[in-house]
Amino acid sequence: MNITITAATEMELDPLRNSFSDTSHSISFHIHGAGLLQATYHLQKLCMQKPDLIIQCGIAGTYSDSLSIGETVVVYSECLGDTGAEDHDTILDLFDIKLLDKNSFPFTNGHLLNEVVRNIQHLKAVNGLTVNMTSGNEKSIRQRKEKFNADIETMEGACLHYVCLQENIPFIQFRGISNLVEPRDKSRWKISDALQSCQQEVIKFVYQLPSAI
Repeated sequence: MNITITAATEMELDPLRNSFSDTSHSISFHIHGAGLLQATYHLQKLCMQKPDLIIQCGIAGTYSDSLSIGETVVVYSECLGDTGAEDHDTILDLFDIKLLDKNSFPFTNGHLLNEVVRNIQHLKAVNGLTVNMTSGNEKSIRQRKEKFNADIETMEGACLHYVCLQENIPFIQFRGISNLVEPRDKSRWKISDALQSCQQEVIKFVYQLPSAI
């Protein structure tokens, strides 16, 4: 298989570069950058190369008490957390303000779904929320939790889902949980643990893939 492994930063990708020397797969590595603009542009270019599979990996914060710091998850659904409008203390997304239909392709009831992850039994399949500005105060955290009912927060996940669904390219998103979504306190973050866990799961996943599809 021709597999592309991509991440927002070199930190999230570098340990994987020398992990597949004895696999039959053809694997390339790409940095797509942080945030929706960079990620969408670079993921679109990657899709034009028509890989058999795109794997996105990286860290995430969690809104959920059922997820542990250092745990790795796969992302089933994605949505956009700060695209739309504010109406006083209420968040309105593109669907609320009638700029997009909830079931216009590739959306399903306002979400970008990846049914493939249902086949990965040993990892939790979660709902992702993608934002350009990560949550760092009580008000934005509360608003986003109430509005979107997401399990994790990232800055690029929805870009992967949107572009790959549009281009009909198989994809999967792995995320290591590095921190709680809470008022910003980097002293509590466990980035190294999250990255190591995520990278190990990506390696295991690639090695169990068939040589062709």
